[in-house]
Amino acid sequence: MDLSKIISVAGKSGLFRVVAQARQAIIAESLIDGKRVPVPTSMRVSALEEISMFTTGDDVPLKEVLARLHASEKGKLSVDPKGDEEALWKKLGEVLPEHDRTRIYPSDVRKLFAWYEQLARCGALDAKEEPKTEDKAAEGKSADRKGKSTAKADVAVKKANAPKPGAATKAKGAGTTVRKGSQRGS
Repeated sequence: MDLSKIISVAGKSGLFRVVAQARQAIIAESLIDGKRVPVPTSMRVSALEEISMFTTGDDVPLKEVLARLHASEKGKLSVDPKGDEEALWKKLGEVLPEHDRTRIYPSDVRKLFAWYEQLARCGALDAKEEPKTEDKAAEGKSADRKGKSTAKADVAVKKANAPKPGAATKAKGAGTTVRKGSQRGS
């Protein structure tokens, strides 16, 4: 389960998947209906990967709480987030027995179960994590050993970075005179 691209936007209901990044906004796709919306940088955005739940000991990442809930429900939908508040607290107690009820708001518990429902419906909880960049580099090295060559790509990069013939530049001030009349403020 990869929650790094799943975000919550303040003022908008539901969860969104980051699709692209524009100059002054993030393009996000709703998990509910699939509509794409621009999210300006002035709006408060929270990545689910960085959210954690209060416990009596160390805080537990939301990713782990969702994984436990998914395992206990065996991939099915859980308690209705709009249902009885005590039923939500009871289910949270089963999944996360060390939760700190004095520091967690009831609205946060409702939000947890609403987010679980959205993630379960779109299949984000069932997805396997993609290999990290180190793993991808190792895969690239094994591909090179199989006979695929990256020599053409290396030559193209060197050509692009090489200086162009006849494009030598003069140092500033070498051979040029500045007249007093052409300066600003004179």
